[in-house]
Amino acid sequence: MDLILSDLHANLHAFRTVLRFARRRAVRRFVLLGDLVGYGAHPNQVLDRLRRLHPRVMLRGNHDRACAYEGEGTHFSLPARLACAWTRRHLSRENLRFLQSLPRGPLTLEPGVLAAHGAPWDEDAYLLQDRDASQAFASFEGRLCFFGHTHHPGGWELDPVSHRLRGVRMEPGVWVDLDPARRYLLNPGSVGQPRDRDPRLSFMAYDAQRHRVKLHRLDYDSCGAGRAILAAGLHATLAERLQAGT
Repeated sequence: MDLILSDLHANLHAFRTVLRFARRRAVRRFVLLGDLVGYGAHPNQVLDRLRRLHPRVMLRGNHDRACAYEGEGTHFSLPARLACAWTRRHLSRENLRFLQSLPRGPLTLEPGVLAAHGAPWDEDAYLLQDRDASQAFASFEGRLCFFGHTHHPGGWELDPVSHRLRGVRMEPGVWVDLDPARRYLLNPGSVGQPRDRDPRLSFMAYDAQRHRVKLHRLDYDSCGAGRAILAAGLHATLAERLQAGT
């Protein structure tokens, strides 16, 4: 079984909770869909732990790129731009080089299964509407693509015969069987900064042998993560949104 994680955003408090979950279940396989840093107050601590995990797949997100290279992310909001600049100043040399070495997605997780940050054709593109999903399905040939970037868990299912597209809604803690005759775009949500008005961290388990997925939502010390953001001198908005899940 793999744990599919996205958008950690240097939130050490949330990441520790995921690692405890994994240890209790003896899960050692991880897939990282990018945006490992940005926004949060613990980029080095998060990256140090990530590198020790030796994930099966790990790719960059748009915030990783913006934190790794000066001049990127100029279109970000003010809090995000300030966080990227702060992160770049505070990264260790080793972790800066690590960020710069992260590959751009999509990457192949296994035959027919891709991992991407944003859309399969563009790591900066958001998949939010049905028309976005239709374009995404047309851009890759596999049966399944995991993606992040939106911080919203869920996804879409496509019947390749009828071309019927429908949303996939997942109840936390319940396995969802994936029809081998259909294609899927699935988003695990965000570990470090959920935005679906649920402040609990979000990630997904993927059972390749049984071709099924399960969404997990866990409480964590979001107040502690917020206090760390404020203590670091980062924008207060980044702390406030953790409590509301927005």
